Amino acid sequence: MLNKYALFVAITLVFACSSSEPIVNIPSTDEISIEPEDEVKDPSIDEHPESYFDQYRSSLSDTYTNRSNDIPEEYIQIKVEDDTEDETDLFEGYRVQIYSGQNVALADTIASIFRIWSDTTIVGYQANTYTFFKAPYYRVHVGDFHKRDLAIYFSNILKRRFRDAWVVYDRIDPYSIPSDTTDIYSNY
Repeated sequence: MLNKYALFVAITLVFACSSSEPIVNIPSTDEISIEPEDEVKDPSIDEHPESYFDQYRSSLSDTYTNRSNDIPEEYIQIKVEDDTEDETDLFEGYRVQIYSGQNVALADTIASIFRIWSDTTIVGYQANTYTFFKAPYYRVHVGDFHKRDLAIYFSNILKRRFRDAWVVYDRIDPYSIPSDTTDIYSNY
C-alpha cells in the first residue's frame, strides 16, 4: 500500500514539474561581450529642438487650458458678502461638569443639590443643569458659556461646593448664555 502511494506521488511530481516549453540555454557572462557603441545623434534635434519634442508631446492636457469660465458679477458680489459674515456656531461653547459616574440616582441627586445650592448662593446667573448618559458614565453639566474664561470663573465658584467641577467643551443652549455685562458672584 505504501509503495503504491509513493509511486503515485512520484508520478504526480514528475508531471506537475514538467513544462511544455523547450529548455533554452542562456549564455554565461563570459560568453557575452559588450562593446560601447558610438552615440547616434539626430541632427534635427540641434537645429529645431521644439519640433522634435512636439511630435512626442501629448495635447490632451492642453485641451482645456485656453478655456475660461467667467463668473457673473452677481455671484462674485454674493461671495464677497458671505465672506464678511462671522461664521460662528452659536451652539458651540463650554459647560461645567460637576459629576461623572455610573450611578444614575446619584447623578440626579447631585443635579437637584446643585439647583438648591445655586438658588441660595450664586447671584447674577441662574445656570441650567443637564444630566445625560455618555457611555459608560452619567454626567451632570451646568451652565452655558461661549467664553471659556467665564466658564472657568464660574467653575471656581462651584468648586467651593463641588470639588470635582471642571470646564468641558460641549454643545450649549444659546438662549441660556449670560450676557457680557452680567456679574456672577457668590454670597459666601
